[in-house]
Amino acid sequence: MYDLRRLRAFHEVAERRSFSAAALELGYAQSVISHHIAALEAEFGLTLVDRSTRPVRLTPAGERLRGHAVAVLGRVAEAEDELRALAGLQTGTLRLGAFLTAWTSFVPAAVARFEAATPGVEVQVEQGETETALRRLRAGDLDLAVIYYNLPTPQPPGAEDGLAWRHLGDDPYRLVLPAGHRLARRRDIRVADLAHERFNAPVPEALAYHAMLADFCAEGGFAPQIAYTVDDVTVGRALVTAGLCVGVMPELTIPQPRPDIAVRALPGTRGTHRTIFAVWLRNRRVPAVAPMLRLLEEAAAARLLH
Repeated sequence: MYDLRRLRAFHEVAERRSFSAAALELGYAQSVISHHIAALEAEFGLTLVDRSTRPVRLTPAGERLRGHAVAVLGRVAEAEDELRALAGLQTGTLRLGAFLTAWTSFVPAAVARFEAATPGVEVQVEQGETETALRRLRAGDLDLAVIYYNLPTPQPPGAEDGLAWRHLGDDPYRLVLPAGHRLARRRDIRVADLAHERFNAPVPEALAYHAMLADFCAEGGFAPQIAYTVDDVTVGRALVTAGLCVGVMPELTIPQPRPDIAVRALPGTRGTHRTIFAVWLRNRRVPAVAPMLRLLEEAAAARLLH
């Protein structure tokens, strides 16, 4: 496997589950992506991508190669960054990833200040959840990422595997009620008061969130009745607004002002919150990471608990 272009083409197909999306990302014609994948498959004598499905998916052999591709491409990016750092490069690109509500709250302020201070560095932005961001970070597709975990943790899982991190703050969970809800005017709400309420929640694969919600409700002596499963928190918030359910949502996901919902501190004794980190690879030397990190800390301080 002597051609890194083939490996990068395979990596993008694996990430995006699409030949056309991979071609768009790399600036190639789709036929070039297909050629690179076919050349890899011919080289190994194995089918790496199942083209019979939409979106396409990796074969077991492709999944094995994907892990190696992340490691190899990450090391190549590390070497490139180290040489740029030695050269004192003042131009270039910083690739920053963050989850949706970080982008809709404090991250843009940090990016704006960074671009004003370092106009020679182009900032490329990407939205993605924690698992995707960490994978792309390790592959060298991102230089810095803002991630979260639904359960309190002193450091990101996997930090011992070459990951460096900075705790940006905590995003507390709030109880979100319809504006006319029977509890909306109550000064003191107990967890047990929610025993017969219907909740909305993300997909079952969001295991940490469901564990958090189950622990919260257990303090009131009941299991949550999840009436609606949603892919996007804005949908969950709309369901609450319509009076169909209640929600337990992070503060950053609740916009200001809030005339159509009632937001209350989460009752109980657990003090549940999301833990938010900035993460990067310890062995990579990207000069722009340090100044962006400082600006992220300053922007987060205005929105997050510490």
